[in-house]
Amino acid sequence: MTTQRLHSALAPIDVLTREELEEALHKNFEAAMRSRVRGLDVARLPIQPITATGATVFLSGGNPSGGGSDLVFGPNEGDVWMLRRAIVKSSSFVDTAKYLLFRGSTPSDVQFAYTFRFLLDGMTGGATPGQNVNVGFYPANKSTFIQSGEQLYAQVLGGTAGNQYLLEAEAIRCPAEMKGKLL
Repeated sequence: MTTQRLHSALAPIDVLTREELEEALHKNFEAAMRSRVRGLDVARLPIQPITATGATVFLSGGNPSGGGSDLVFGPNEGDVWMLRRAIVKSSSFVDTAKYLLFRGSTPSDVQFAYTFRFLLDGMTGGATPGQNVNVGFYPANKSTFIQSGEQLYAQVLGGTAGNQYLLEAEAIRCPAEMKGKLL
């Protein structure tokens, strides 16, 4: 630190050197940045391909279309996901099927889980509802959250028997007590 006098009639003032100023400004910057992203992580759904036996295919953990498992297509207890991208992929690149995405707690309940109540925003519109398979769905930023106990699941419409379909998604995972970081 140096002392300078701006005018001979004024009292001297202390002035930081360039190095001291940089140190003072950046002292807590790294710690603040680490704190901002602490607890955030990328989450991906487990891959579970399902072979279509008809035109409608249900893709979820504990799949009702066959090939069911104990996989959960959602956050663990105490976590929250912010969905960034989802896609239903087909084993055929020229597949004309469409898919709808849902968020809820009981995708194995086919009669009630695949309804408008659980449909994600942006999934309908036009003459034929849904998104083309092999084309990703990118929800608006900070618009789709999946809470603990909920799952992401899909319904393929117009599927081709024998084709394999799988639901793939990426989300930002955060502990529920830190979900303010996602907002």
